[in-house]
Amino acid sequence: MALLDVRAMRTGYEGIPVVFGIDLSVDEAEVVALLGANGAGKTSTLRAISGMIPVLDGDVTFDGASIAGRPAEDVARRGLVHVPEGRGIFPSLGVEETLRLAGAFGKVPKNELADRLDETYTTFPRLAERRSQQAGTLSGGEQQMLALARGLIWRPKLLMIDEMSQGLAPRIVAGLFEIVARFPEQGVSVLLVEQFVGRALEVAGRAYVLEKGEVTFAGPAAELANDDDFVKGSYLGDVDVERLPDSTRRRRDTVSAVEELAVHLPPALVRALYDRAEREGVAADELIRDAVAGRLEAPAKKSARTRKASASKATATKKASNSRRKKTATKKASTQAGRRRG
Repeated sequence: MALLDVRAMRTGYEGIPVVFGIDLSVDEAEVVALLGANGAGKTSTLRAISGMIPVLDGDVTFDGASIAGRPAEDVARRGLVHVPEGRGIFPSLGVEETLRLAGAFGKVPKNELADRLDETYTTFPRLAERRSQQAGTLSGGEQQMLALARGLIWRPKLLMIDEMSQGLAPRIVAGLFEIVARFPEQGVSVLLVEQFVGRALEVAGRAYVLEKGEVTFAGPAAELANDDDFVKGSYLGDVDVERLPDSTRRRRDTVSAVEELAVHLPPALVRALYDRAEREGVAADELIRDAVAGRLEAPAKKSARTRKASASKATATKKASNSRRKKTATKKASTQAGRRRG
């Protein structure tokens, strides 16, 4: 029996389907590649499997139980972890703080956390060297390692990885693929969405190709790798974006961003972002989107000169206020004295 079994799944946004009745499966200790041009429905497929958007029809079975319609948090705690594109790290948190926070979200027992951190650092030695460094100061490749490590600390049975090579140099990408290829040895299966098609087919045992929301190929990765036209064309292909008009696509992007926020940001952090937005006079949704995308910067600290100027201004304001009060009191006393003389 397959670890993940997707049957006739249809999914989309606001009731409008963008993926049409697809079948796919992932076995234990297997790497499967999910390929296709931009807008083919790959990301939507992963989101539906992980519970981030609804399954409109069909079924998704994981580890022998149906997970269609289950909340994303429940799906993750069952052992199916989704690493979405964009990394979504918090720049102001340290590497180990990020991993400990991920462990807390996954309800990792405190007595197991140290062992899981050691396992993670063994898999990603570079992160061990930078465990006290802020995530925002890491290189792009190191940030992607941190995003993967954050998923691995849950000890998942299946890791779904969406575009881990995005924006990275080929040399860095090659190193990441070497790491992912070893995941099955740790008991972790992988469903991989990737733009580096040749690399993905090297590490995968099987592959699926999506085109306009439908599966057009399902079979051995080696067979697809031998199709030079496909491999070359995969970098150049273009597809109408999931059959949606512009207005609906914008609504879809908003819905998906909110769905991701509900999964990846703890309530305390959301409240802190709203408080910060109020203090800085900016829109809260902008800060939240920056946090999800890993672009959030630490609050700017006032320089000593600025603090001194602010203090001087406050002192001057206080003196002016006191002076006005004294003048008002003197005038009032003079008026009362004049009345008594009269």
